[in-house]
Amino acid sequence: MADYLLDEMVVTGNVRVRLNTRVVGGGGEGRLERLTFEDSASGHVETVPAAALFALIGAEPRTDWLPEDVERDEKGYVITGTDLLHGGQPPEGSPLTRAPLLLETSVPGVFTVGDVRHGSTHRVASAVG
Repeated sequence: MADYLLDEMVVTGNVRVRLNTRVVGGGGEGRLERLTFEDSASGHVETVPAAALFALIGAEPRTDWLPEDVERDEKGYVITGTDLLHGGQPPEGSPLTRAPLLLETSVPGVFTVGDVRHGSTHRVASAVG
């Protein structure tokens, strides 16, 4: 997350950052009115009033589980679309015989979307969209 967003959250009175926390419940009458959290370190459970929740599970792409055939950048983000091309052509040894489609990975027919993609904006607004 960008430093300016972290700074903004610190001074915003209606935002509370909870680390090592699981959402274990929630409810309300026709809309979100409360959330129940469990602290994974202490086991403490707490129910609090809430009108909204944004869960940020980290800024790591967590793509280690993908087969090696799926190309990733040095940080682990999946390379898709024209970013796979070298000089306008698929890399040597690539199974692609055509330009990759917009969200297609280096494995033909396998697509990826969202913040795990190399070059994506990695922003809250993008995630919401």
